[in-house]
Amino acid sequence: MSTTPLFDAVARRADLGDDAGAPAPGSRDGTGTPAAVAGHPVAVDQLALVEAVAGALTRAVVDAVAAEVERIAREGFVRA
Repeated sequence: MSTTPLFDAVARRADLGDDAGAPAPGSRDGTGTPAAVAGHPVAVDQLALVEAVAGALTRAVVDAVAAEVERIAREGFVRA
């Protein structure tokens, strides 16, 4: 199982079918996924690739935020 809420929700949805519950605000499928993203089906054999790409993007964003927070702590100011 993945370690992100999005992928866990996708896995649960695959286990439960499309009736996973009431939609969250701004989503159409109850997973919290925005409707614009939820509207794109992914074949089962492509889920691993989608998860790997999303994981890599998530790690890159988290690393960039961590680096910026460290810079702010070190330099003592936020860039405009």
